[in-house]
Amino acid sequence: MGDALSDQQASKLLEKLSDRWWRLNNLYYITDKYGRRVLFRPNEVQADLDDNLHILNIILKSRQHGLTTWACIRALDLCLFKSNTQAGIVAHTAGDAAKFFRKKVLYAYDNLPSWLRAARPAVRRDMRDGVLELSNGSSLEVSVSHRGGTLQFLHISEYGPMCAMYPERAQEVASGALNAIAPGNIVVIESTAYGASGDYYERCQTAMELQRQVKAGTAKLTQMDYAFHFYGWWQDPINTLEPEGVAIGAEDLDYFAKVEGEMTELLGRPVKLSDEQRAWYVKKAAEQRDKMKREHPSTPQEAFEASTEGAYYGREMAAAAEQGRICDLPINPSVPIHTFWDIGRSDTTAIWFMQENGPWLDFVDYYEASGHSVHHYANELRKRGYLYGRHFWPHDGANEDWSASKSRRQVAEELGIKPVVIVPRINDVTEGIDMVRNMLPRCRFDRTRCGPPRSGQGRGGLEALRRYQKEWKEKTETFSDLPLHNWASNGADAIRQCAQGYVSSSGRRVGSSSQAPQDNWRTA
Repeated sequence: MGDALSDQQASKLLEKLSDRWWRLNNLYYITDKYGRRVLFRPNEVQADLDDNLHILNIILKSRQHGLTTWACIRALDLCLFKSNTQAGIVAHTAGDAAKFFRKKVLYAYDNLPSWLRAARPAVRRDMRDGVLELSNGSSLEVSVSHRGGTLQFLHISEYGPMCAMYPERAQEVASGALNAIAPGNIVVIESTAYGASGDYYERCQTAMELQRQVKAGTAKLTQMDYAFHFYGWWQDPINTLEPEGVAIGAEDLDYFAKVEGEMTELLGRPVKLSDEQRAWYVKKAAEQRDKMKREHPSTPQEAFEASTEGAYYGREMAAAAEQGRICDLPINPSVPIHTFWDIGRSDTTAIWFMQENGPWLDFVDYYEASGHSVHHYANELRKRGYLYGRHFWPHDGANEDWSASKSRRQVAEELGIKPVVIVPRINDVTEGIDMVRNMLPRCRFDRTRCGPPRSGQGRGGLEALRRYQKEWKEKTETFSDLPLHNWASNGADAIRQCAQGYVSSSGRRVGSSSQAPQDNWRTA
């Protein structure tokens, strides 16, 4: 299309410009995966999202669907063709924010037809702050957070890793950017999974549960609810491989059949994986190993099963799930239940409940609360009605902050929490973490009593173990050797008292050996 337009061409163009879908397919240039300048044409996933966009949207996805590219083009299009519009793109790192602004937003704007750039000249191009302001009063900002001003379009990229690595930033995004969106305008939160907890996980769980209820006819999706979208690896046409020479075993075939069944039910249409897709998955899984389900999930359920990079117990908890050790555990009323505590007053107090059944350490319950005295926890123990053994407390159990004249242990024992065993302090917390790693192959967990205290909440004992992780150092973009102190550390510190202090019926400290029981756990 030339720069000079006849009246007839201009008339036809104005008609086409009123069609957003035509604009998205004909006006914007991007660079493809090979660095080539190409006309942006929405792919299958981008088109599906655009067609099914709700007011509030949360997306769980595999890698490389180009949703951030779609969001940058969609936001730019909105600013170009609707005056006085403010759009925001939030990236999970400063480097990504700069890249999105320079390589996606500005590249697309600079490659617009000259007549359109002349009609919508930029009055501000701020590379440092990631802001593009246009002559029609509209602006687009790409940053790591957004606070101030009312937005008509907000896209948050890779919110899962943001919640895990930059929790303070994620909290600011949740309290700032999400509150800056005008009622009735568009929010898109997209990410790969990054562990079974945190704000992104909680929002996904809530949206998935609502989706199930809407499908069952027992609920409706309102403008204040998030619509759930899932895009798996098998929806990217590039993920194929010539199957000749690729060994696909019986377990692989069973897995693919399970995926096809689950996704057919979820989407309400047949899903069938080709031989080329199956071959790609088998080879990619061998390369990615325990990261495969996180980076390239087949279903929404398995995305959150994967271990999290930087998580101390990620592999061990993933193994527990795969081996069926997170299950419905009956409580043996004749076997004493021991408790293991991490004590706080203004902070959270966490308690694990465990009974030893044969070769197994069965964690049958978990409780946490904050801001309570020991009387509260004594009542909680009594309400459960368990046959109790010993109560293992950390070294600070002798502190005197529950009574002016008595230690915590004395106060607790007077309320019936006895006998209390004070677990000696260790000098290096990483030694205790290794002891928990040694212990976990011997552990089974009740999935309900140790899970979230309410549906859709990404907390509880199991989530604490999955999310207990090293502290992320933003300057070096590496994990430190020390734990991040957040909500997950309470449950993790509590179970460490078991690994450090509990001696099993065999006479060995349970954290001293990594050997898992060989018995069939279902009959142990």
